[in-house]
Amino acid sequence: MFVFVRICSMASLSIVILASDAQSQRAGTTGRDSVGNAAAALLNQGRVNEARMTLLKAMRANPSRALLATYRLELGDTFLFDGQYGQASRAYNAILTGRDSIAVDSLIRWAHHGLALVDVFNGRPTRAAIHYAQALELRASLGDTIEMLVLTLQHDSALKALDRFEEQHSDQGTTQFVQSFRGLSWLMAGRCSRALPQIEKAPRQDGAIPLAVRGRCAMKQGQRVGALALRDSVMNLQVSNPFSWYVFIARDAVRRIQ
Repeated sequence: MFVFVRICSMASLSIVILASDAQSQRAGTTGRDSVGNAAAALLNQGRVNEARMTLLKAMRANPSRALLATYRLELGDTFLFDGQYGQASRAYNAILTGRDSIAVDSLIRWAHHGLALVDVFNGRPTRAAIHYAQALELRASLGDTIEMLVLTLQHDSALKALDRFEEQHSDQGTTQFVQSFRGLSWLMAGRCSRALPQIEKAPRQDGAIPLAVRGRCAMKQGQRVGALALRDSVMNLQVSNPFSWYVFIARDAVRRIQ
């Protein structure tokens, strides 16, 4: 299971509610060039090594420093997608302190967000909180803020933020996001009896997080065959954006199903 603690020093972030689409949480930037798009397409097909080769080839072509850093971060994303967290950490840290370090705020925030998830997935919530604080400083979107609240077990604050967001929006994408993260928050709180009814209200039951929550709850309830099937569904899922932070979260969640 995920291992988290309540990070009280970050509670003030729970009030950061910006007018942005919670479903647009794409790792790094909202847009990619042809290299990033090609890597994402390969990743979505399960051709992870080919995705990495595409990025490495572009890096060897001596692009601008900003583009080189972007490709380095996307390389880190492929490792995060694949559960190779040590490799992901090295790629992200290269942007902060290594030879590819660069003073571009958006790229620095991207690296810190990736490192926050690496620490979360490795059971280091205090270190994750530090990276989240740096990733979200001054530029936090609602989706990123809710992600942070849920993954650091600030359950009550997460539910309040989700309620506020739901009050402000009424589209299907918002409903999908809200119900998915309500379910995830209840799962993180150890309450599958509350998580599953929230997931059932999501418009798309085949989303990465709904499938992951159902799989984890099935495992907790002793339904191993069903849990393994749901794990495989997440790991083989064709998604519109395999570089989404939410995809990384769902994939890590189902890796806990054995």
